Amino acid sequence: MPRSGSYGLGPEQAQRIAKECYGEVLAYCRRHAPAGYEPADLAQETFLRFVRAGSYREQGRPIAYLMRIARSVCVDASRKRRLETVPLDFDIAESSETGGGDAIDEALAKLSEDLREVVELRFGSGLSVGEVARVLGISRFAARRRIDTALKLLAEELEDGDQNG
Repeated sequence: MPRSGSYGLGPEQAQRIAKECYGEVLAYCRRHAPAGYEPADLAQETFLRFVRAGSYREQGRPIAYLMRIARSVCVDASRKRRLETVPLDFDIAESSETGGGDAIDEALAKLSEDLREVVELRFGSGLSVGEVARVLGISRFAARRRIDTALKLLAEELEDGDQNG
């Protein structure tokens, strides 16, 4: 039996999934890579684990499965070096010059890291609540609760900004 068959992914299927999802996985790794790690290396490690795992069988969207792996890769890298992960890539002072999304960027910056992550996964990567739950290793209920909490805090922050602005 060919080696790729033992993993459950044929070379063509793995290549198609990599082409479709690489940009999103790299973007996730850029936001969550611990200091001292290259996001591209972590993205590559994500795809290596994906191919080697052999547990993906076209159940659900591959991006949800890959995000879970990417999260584990970033957490493992962080544990290995015992360093803090890098915050999201935006600077509030610079974003005010762009004229678009300033209030949202500022509101997102005020969320805790875990709440920013659920917003990123749900709305930035377009994952369903169930997929977010699988990526984070929590129940659907807990994922829904985090998403709802994040949205409520964002709405309050944006409302306060409108009243003060």
